[in-house]
Amino acid sequence: MAQYDILVIGTDGANGEPGQTGSPGSNGANGNNANCDWRSVCTEHSTGGGNGGTGVGGTNGGDGGKGLDAQPATITIQELVGNITVFSAGGTGGRGGNGGTGGRGGNGGTGGSSSTCPAGSPCAGSNGGSGGNGGSGGNGGSGGNGGNGSFVNVIYTPSASASGGNVYPASIPAPGGKGGDGGGAGAGGSGGNPSGQSGNSGSSGTAGSPGNPGTLSQINITRN
Repeated sequence: MAQYDILVIGTDGANGEPGQTGSPGSNGANGNNANCDWRSVCTEHSTGGGNGGTGVGGTNGGDGGKGLDAQPATITIQELVGNITVFSAGGTGGRGGNGGTGGRGGNGGTGGSSSTCPAGSPCAGSNGGSGGNGGSGGNGGSGGNGGNGSFVNVIYTPSASASGGNVYPASIPAPGGKGGDGGGAGAGGSGGNPSGQSGNSGSSGTAGSPGNPGTLSQINITRN
């Protein structure tokens, strides 16, 4: 902010809380192995690996708080020496919180292995489980609106023994807060061996919308 002599401003809004990262999906259970006995009989058949669970989505970021309005004020200066600038504006809107990252998908379980028989074909093995899909990222929070300006009255008397003695007004609309970034997508889980398919990544969250600016302050100057 530029250097001003007198400030009549509102407090900035609070930033939104960030979203929480989603929990990862559970891993799939490993399959059972095959078993071939001395008679070349498959007494145990293999089973496939279990599929990984889907990752939990990240939560949304919190919205930024609204900037506070500037308070009305009356400023009286009995003897002004030199020139001053009076600035007034509402507080800046808070930034939206970022969305949480999606959780990673669980890995697929390992497929049961084959078993060699003394004679004949072996007892077959099974494929690994598929990896779980990643969770989606949470959406970013919206930015808070900027605070509104106020009415400021400045009443002053310039010094009779010094030059200058002017009051200059300055005001800008308080900017709204930026929207939070969307959370990143969770990665898909790995497929289990052998031949398990990997899971798909989740989708990224959407960025939050920015807040609206506040209104200008009205600064009235009266020179006695």
